[in-house]
Amino acid sequence: MDPLSVSASVAGLVTLADLVFRATLRYAKSVKGAPKEVQDLLNEIKDLSLLLHNLSMVALGLEIQTDPQSGPSPPKPYHLHECRQLLRRIEEGLPKFEGKSGLEKLQSRLKWPFSTSDTKEMLQAISRHKQTINIALAADSISKLQLCLSRQEETGKEMRQLSRNVKEVLDIETRISLDKRRQDILNTFIKTNPRSEFEINKRMRHPMTALWLTESTDFEDWFSTKKARIWCSGIPGAGKSVIASALIDECLQRCQSNLATAVGYFFCTYRSPFTSVPCNILSALCYQFALQNEAAYRLLEAYYDELHSAHQLPAQAETSRLMDLLYQTCAVFDKVYIIVDGLDECGDNTDKTVDSLTSLSLAAGNTNINFALLSRDELFIRERVEPHFHWVEIEAHTEDIQLYVASELDKLIDAKKLRLRDATLKDEIMTRLVKGAKGMARRDALDKLPPTLPATYERILLRIDSYPDAVRKLVQRSLLLISDDMDITSRALCEAISISEDSDILDEDAIVDE
Repeated sequence: MDPLSVSASVAGLVTLADLVFRATLRYAKSVKGAPKEVQDLLNEIKDLSLLLHNLSMVALGLEIQTDPQSGPSPPKPYHLHECRQLLRRIEEGLPKFEGKSGLEKLQSRLKWPFSTSDTKEMLQAISRHKQTINIALAADSISKLQLCLSRQEETGKEMRQLSRNVKEVLDIETRISLDKRRQDILNTFIKTNPRSEFEINKRMRHPMTALWLTESTDFEDWFSTKKARIWCSGIPGAGKSVIASALIDECLQRCQSNLATAVGYFFCTYRSPFTSVPCNILSALCYQFALQNEAAYRLLEAYYDELHSAHQLPAQAETSRLMDLLYQTCAVFDKVYIIVDGLDECGDNTDKTVDSLTSLSLAAGNTNINFALLSRDELFIRERVEPHFHWVEIEAHTEDIQLYVASELDKLIDAKKLRLRDATLKDEIMTRLVKGAKGMARRDALDKLPPTLPATYERILLRIDSYPDAVRKLVQRSLLLISDDMDITSRALCEAISISEDSDILDEDAIVDE
């Protein structure tokens, strides 16, 4: 199962629905005379989980039958996103009433965490999702299934757009006529093309990645308000560039039919030193806007002629002039959206890059440029950006990773690489992984690997030494048996190390898993 597929998204929702069902069931069992709506909600969640499981199987079957191919972005699975939001609302509401102290347990028995009206609203929402899923189950192709899971009012529009030019929704649209001279002029200003980085991050996106942002009031306010500014920060590995690609894609989709609106973007990355130079960033943005409007192109052409005067040697573009040029090209549009990712990856040029972009966004004459910047939460960037930009902390949102973890857990269980006797343990594993997920953890672990094989063994043994006595004895027995010359199967090894010194019988439930 491809972790970026629709079937993987649905499989993750199945796991989440199961978790919520068990949490609600625990409440219902612990409360004598629980409100009737609790049992109604329990039944609805159970039915929803069964339907989601069926949908996962249908989606997987359709994906297997479909050859991968490039094309327009598939419609976003809004109904899956809303279903996830509802399940998370129930999940996050229940634990607050399941405290460990006696008083907290008593409170959880006395009060259902949702009001009658809230519960009724959730029941109605689940019913709507069930209807949508039932329709989707009848789909005979993956594209039809994706349409069913998008907004119903947008389904007709999406179907009409399938025959349109795919370039219109895949990237910046060229709206000017081009000849060799014009192409040569444009190429002068594009030292590094952000399109490839956009495509890389777009391919990495899970179907529901970043919907928590693009469907939020934060994004809607930013998109609809002129001169709005937003800064998304996160630790390395938090998915900033993937989220940036989602923001760009959403802006492209919304602006594709409005010739008076333009979108420009850039990815700064340590992999390419050219992307950290302020002149290259500003030039690439000017290039993109020149492609989208004839008047904007003429401004770029005039600056090119200035740099390539017949009476002087060719000159290099300057940051200050490019800022003026970018401001002028943006002025020919009614509204402009600029998204720049990876400010922290500009190295020694970080301060110049941040100053250039923030100065442009704060210019007194700017009335139509909306900025979205993404970076690590570094002190200099924060000091320059935070007073003027609405801040969104990516790490505070776990929706994307929760769905991914749920999907991966199911894959491990299906492949028999993870065996759990207690279903509640699966819930705890998922909760711990999601809450403790840090994008930097994997990189830290790689950076701190022991330099040699003996050092690796030493680290493992030292780590084992920090475990409880029972675990240390288990490892000791395993090593003793493995080091012997006798031929022993893995099953026999599990049985042997599971027998304690004072045991007369072998308890099947006590056998250690492979």
